[in-house]
Amino acid sequence: MKFAARLVAIGLPVALLLGACGSGGTATPAAVSTPSSAEAAPASSAVPSSTPATTTRPTTSSPTSSVAAPKVMPDYTGQSLSAAQAALAPYNVRIKTVNRIDSQPAGTVIEQDPVAGAPFAQLVTLTVSTAPAAVPDVTGQTYADAEERLTKLGFEVKENPIFDQKLADGLVQGQNPPAGTANTAEVTLDVVRRPVVTYLADMEAVDRENYESFNSGSAKANGKSYSHAVAIAPYANGNPGTIEYDFSRQYRTLTGELGLGDKSDSAAVGKVEIYGDGRQLLAQDVPFGTTTPVDVDVTDVLRIKIVFSTVDGRSTIVFGDFAAQGLQSEVGSSGSATPTSTSR
Repeated sequence: MKFAARLVAIGLPVALLLGACGSGGTATPAAVSTPSSAEAAPASSAVPSSTPATTTRPTTSSPTSSVAAPKVMPDYTGQSLSAAQAALAPYNVRIKTVNRIDSQPAGTVIEQDPVAGAPFAQLVTLTVSTAPAAVPDVTGQTYADAEERLTKLGFEVKENPIFDQKLADGLVQGQNPPAGTANTAEVTLDVVRRPVVTYLADMEAVDRENYESFNSGSAKANGKSYSHAVAIAPYANGNPGTIEYDFSRQYRTLTGELGLGDKSDSAAVGKVEIYGDGRQLLAQDVPFGTTTPVDVDVTDVLRIKIVFSTVDGRSTIVFGDFAAQGLQSEVGSSGSATPTSTSR
């Protein structure tokens, strides 16, 4: 009995060992088998991928409007500024507003640039009506500062140049209407400007005829000397003579003094007429022993024609320091004309 029991104790482990070997004959105990990674690591300790397959990179291109811009500008005039701005907002345009005093209700678009029907643009200027304010006092300021101040209030600003070679260029000397005026939309500023000066004595006449003598340079009239004078002696029979200059629409004023030469007959009276492109600008009698100042507006005049004559004796009409004056931005480099003909 004891022997049989020993055989059973020995044979049982052997049988278990032989069953685990299988056909290959090599035993791999279950205790040393390696589990899969999913089985080895608990779910709470799993590390996710740094770039999941479903992740899309953000775009770096600039955003664009989802609304297609029209090919031509719509008409925004008559609308309120807020309505026009809201209508333009989807197109990502830049909007510039300009105030202007107008009879329409404040905040109404009265003009636009580009105008309706023009090609659509990315910069749109809207002119908006504003209620009139009292005109402020801008005298003594520079034109740039005065214009900016008035424009912001909605006024339309115009410049009236006042030629002066002593005061600072751009100084506002006067305004019309004056400060405190209400219910006006336009302000004109008198602005000092340094003129470009061209003396008639230094210009070539494009035509002159019917006179006894013609000289340019220095001359005396009524006891006063002029260093830039034109002295013309008309025929004593009263027949008028003429002289013409090309102003080329460059000048604003023609200034100087009229008198009779000191050697003229004391009873003589000179007569002078000045025309700009056929329109009479001046008609002046010039008695002996007098001096008459002249300041004629020649804005946009192409051709100046001077008609001269004398009565009751012989005389020399002196155009003392007659000068054409213009703005720096408008006068050409030479300021003189090439004569086309010269006759007596």
